[in-house]
Amino acid sequence: MVHERKSYFISMDKQRIDETSIGDTTEYEVIVNSDELETFKSYIAANNTRDFWFAMQNITFKPFNEVEVDDMRVEDDDNLMKAYQFIYAHGTEETKRKLGEIGFTDKHYHRK
Repeated sequence: MVHERKSYFISMDKQRIDETSIGDTTEYEVIVNSDELETFKSYIAANNTRDFWFAMQNITFKPFNEVEVDDMRVEDDDNLMKAYQFIYAHGTEETKRKLGEIGFTDKHYHRK
């Protein structure tokens, strides 16, 4: 079964995905199917879950564990890069232009 592609508007600032443009923040329009959208959500969810557990486990109980903090920061950065690569790959020309304005270019998309 082929999943229909639809237009969605992603706001990284507001941590929101909408089917219509809200216009109260910078939004990136992507054209994706439901499976692709779930992949994108997994990148964001991984960071959100870790932020909660980081606060609960590391700040309270291990405030000076710099190695663990650095490892988590690298993983968060990787997930954030995956999210922007996803937006670039599935984004409209306008989305790619907006990403270029914040310094995300074609070379970032092809970075692995």
